[in-house]
Amino acid sequence: MQQLILNAFLLLSFFSTASAAEMKETYNLNGEAMFFDWHYSHYEEPGLMTVKSRFPFSFSVGFRDETNIRSPQGNRSSGVSWNIEGAYGLITYDGSGTYDHSYYKLLFESYYSLSGAFFGGVGYRRLFDDFGPGSTSTSARTFDRMSEYFYVPLGYNIRNADGSNLKLQYNVVIKGQQTSYTSQVPGNLTDLVNDQNEGFGFDVSYANPEGSREVYYRHWSVEKSEISPRATISGISYGYEPKNKISEIGVRYCF
Repeated sequence: MQQLILNAFLLLSFFSTASAAEMKETYNLNGEAMFFDWHYSHYEEPGLMTVKSRFPFSFSVGFRDETNIRSPQGNRSSGVSWNIEGAYGLITYDGSGTYDHSYYKLLFESYYSLSGAFFGGVGYRRLFDDFGPGSTSTSARTFDRMSEYFYVPLGYNIRNADGSNLKLQYNVVIKGQQTSYTSQVPGNLTDLVNDQNEGFGFDVSYANPEGSREVYYRHWSVEKSEISPRATISGISYGYEPKNKISEIGVRYCF
């Protein structure tokens, strides 16, 4: 699974670089653009553990065309806007001991103008936490984790008189699933799969008048999952995914 995510991330990076020449004329994050960003992320299961970025933090590469939803009111096309990006990050777990590792993330969103500056769409987020197999500083066993969200983004764009753009977006989780690869830990025969279908997120971003750079903040809050079974050598065991929160803050640049 890790290799699959890595291959997809590398393919996205290659495609982005190969397409940069075609998009060079636009070079504007308010329209069609290639982009690169650095960001800091913070994941928390309140009272249990945290996972934070470590230097040199995380980066994303991607491409998007948000002309339809970011153009000034009255000058919008009838097309669909979209954003696709892949991210890689260096992170540190702090809970039952500490553990340095990394993650891979793919994100895709598609939007359509609803009325005026309002827009809606569909989104998919997939994050692979390369957490194991291994052990923390206190010898606690670690295992890989996969998080997937299907959601509906609803938002509003404010195009300022100087050409800058403020994008406000609220994300409603429709379907979420957390896979914990517990079979990587001795004594466990199967993985633990939990549905996490209650949650929300929001994004706030600001692009400068030239559209050459953008600062953004993302947040997710997902409720505790249902309890699911997994097989162990001593019988059936049950587990759940705790409530969690994720925050990212970053700076994005055109290629």
